[in-house]
Amino acid sequence: MNWDLLLAWGLPLAIAVALAARGCWIAIRWAPQLGLVDRPGSEAHKQHQRTTPYGGGLAMAVAVALALLVGERCCPLPGDVPWAVFAGAACCLLIGLRDDWRPLSPWVKLAAVAAVAAPVVSLGDLSVDFLRRFDPALAWAMAWAWLVFVTNAYNLLDHADGLCGSIALVGCATLAGGAALAGDEAGARSWLCVAAALAGFLLFNRPPARIYMGDAGSLALGFLIGCGTLAVTFWPSGEGGSPLAVLSPLLICYIALFDTVAVMVKRWRRGQPLLRGDRRHISHRLARLGVGSRAGLGAVIALQVALAAASFLLRGAELLDAVVIVAQAAAVAVALVLLETARDHA
Repeated sequence: MNWDLLLAWGLPLAIAVALAARGCWIAIRWAPQLGLVDRPGSEAHKQHQRTTPYGGGLAMAVAVALALLVGERCCPLPGDVPWAVFAGAACCLLIGLRDDWRPLSPWVKLAAVAAVAAPVVSLGDLSVDFLRRFDPALAWAMAWAWLVFVTNAYNLLDHADGLCGSIALVGCATLAGGAALAGDEAGARSWLCVAAALAGFLLFNRPPARIYMGDAGSLALGFLIGCGTLAVTFWPSGEGGSPLAVLSPLLICYIALFDTVAVMVKRWRRGQPLLRGDRRHISHRLARLGVGSRAGLGAVIALQVALAAASFLLRGAELLDAVVIVAQAAAVAVALVLLETARDHA
C-alpha cells in the first residue's frame, strides 16, 4: 500500500466527509436553539413543510478548513492552495450567516458579495485570460462581474432539497479534474476536499432534507466555484486548442446560470422585482409538471454531469469538435426552455 498517497489524498478527504457529516448532525440538534432555522412560508420560494435547521454551510466550512490544514501539514503537494479564494469564501460565509439569522435586503447582500469579490480577484490574480492581451482592466472587470453573478446564481439555486449541494459537488469535482490536468495537485486536492464535504452534507440534505446549508453555504460555494472557473478553466490561449474553450465555465455552472437567467427573465417580463423570491425556479416547474422531488433532482444532476464532462473536451478540442460540443449544450438549453414553458403559467 502506498502510504504517502493515502496520507496525501485519502486522509484529507476522509476528514472532510466525516467532519461535515458530524457537523451537520450537531447543527440539526443545536441550530434550532440558536434561532438558525428555516420556517415554512418565510419566503415566497420556500416549499418545505416543516421547520428545518440551518448550519450545513458552517459545518462544511469547518470540515474543509481542517482537511486542508491537515493535508498541507502532513503531505504538501505541488501547486498552490488558493488561500485568497478561501478567505473570500469565508467572508461570504459570514454574510450568509448574518442573512440566515436575520434576513438582509437582497441588494445589501449583493453589494456585500461584490465588495468581497473585488480584492479577491486582484489578490488571486483572477481574470478572463484571453482578454488580457486586449485590455487588462476589462479582463479584471469581467472576472469580477462573473464572480458576483455566479455567486448569486448558486445562492438562488438553493431552493430545493439536495439541489444546490449536488450541482456544486459536480462543479467541484470538475474543477478538481481541471486542476489535475494542469499539474496543480494542491489545487485538485482543495477542490476534492470541498466535494467531499458536500458529500457529507448531502447525507442529511437529500430529500427530505433534515438540514439546509443556508445562504452561508450557497454564497460560499458559489464564490468558490466562480473563482475556480476563472483559475482553472479560462485556460491561457497559448496552450492551444479551440478558442471556444473559454466557454467551459458556462458548462460547469450551466444549471445554476440557466435557472437564474430564466427566473430573472420571467420576473422582468412581469414587471416584478428581480431579486424577490418566487416559485419559478427549476424545481418548482418540475413539481408542477408532476415530477417527484427525487426524480427531478436526479434529472437535473444528470444534465449537469453531462455538461460538465463536456467542458473537459473543450480544452484541447479542434474548432469543429468544439462547435459540436457547444451545439450540444445549446440543444440542452432549448430542451430546458421547452420544459419551462410547458404547462407553466406561474
